[in-house]
Amino acid sequence: MNRSLAWTILAGMLAGFALAGCDKPPAPLKTSKGEIVREVAVDESDPAELEAVKAAEGARAEYIYRLEVLNAHYRQLGNMDRFMDSGKELKNLKEAQYFRWLGIEITQPQGEPAQPADERLLVEEALAARKAWLKAMNALAALLAEKGASLKVRLVENALDRFDPAYRYSYFLEAEIPGPELRPTDAIPEADALYQRALRLHREGQGLLGPFTTDYRKQIKSLVLFRELIQTHPRSTKIALSAYYIAEIYKEYRNEDVRAVKWYERAWQWDPHITEPARFQAATVYDYRLKEPAKAADLYRKSITEDPWRWHNREFARDRIKVLAGQGSK
Repeated sequence: MNRSLAWTILAGMLAGFALAGCDKPPAPLKTSKGEIVREVAVDESDPAELEAVKAAEGARAEYIYRLEVLNAHYRQLGNMDRFMDSGKELKNLKEAQYFRWLGIEITQPQGEPAQPADERLLVEEALAARKAWLKAMNALAALLAEKGASLKVRLVENALDRFDPAYRYSYFLEAEIPGPELRPTDAIPEADALYQRALRLHREGQGLLGPFTTDYRKQIKSLVLFRELIQTHPRSTKIALSAYYIAEIYKEYRNEDVRAVKWYERAWQWDPHITEPARFQAATVYDYRLKEPAKAADLYRKSITEDPWRWHNREFARDRIKVLAGQGSK
């Protein structure tokens, strides 16, 4: 078999395995009979609990509605990336809480058209609704803990744990990803320690058998820590490597290809001499997933001269450049 073709097939197989992943949230709580808790009664004799539950459920209804409006807006615009993002966040929210409260009634928001609309306003409303729901849920958990209502506390905390932070989007990448001007100039002990924690979780989360034993929760914790490092220590010598590993997690475990290539780009923009093959990895995403051959070929060329050496990367890049230019066998 042609070596280039063999590597192409292998890359496709590995991509498919990666997407399969172990993308599972924490399990729902179950009763002593092994049944998922589907209903929980509000203590109607306690006005504080009643109001706290109403606040949380009202905030959840508003959040769902704002995401539905945003999702419809992106569908009408034909913006598939953001349509999918808002759909993932909506699914994340709806699946996080699997039980319903008995003894309250919540009026569902409705009637606001999705178009014409200002996209930034719709995004701001969705983000504000997210913040309000998280605040209301945490307040509810705190109140229930004070009462000693242990099962209800566990249910609320379980719903929050199931609300995956990787599916909480900013929608505008410029608001989500810092600009290209950052530079890794300062050795900061706190940032170094944070980096080591994040990297350890990332490696542990990969599992001994790759995608078959991926620890999804460790990968998400790692992602959050890498992003925290960049946000809190933007001059740290570890920001470029953190960006690289954020891209790796988005690519290998989240199927977030657009975000992955933007984070790879930040990695080499922040440190042109980064010790990981950021350009090559971005090239493979543009090549096999985003189907943008011109960008892929350009980054393959740059990876040959500017990336650190990795076994077979340069030979693979040269073969793919030929294929993409229509000069090699497909």
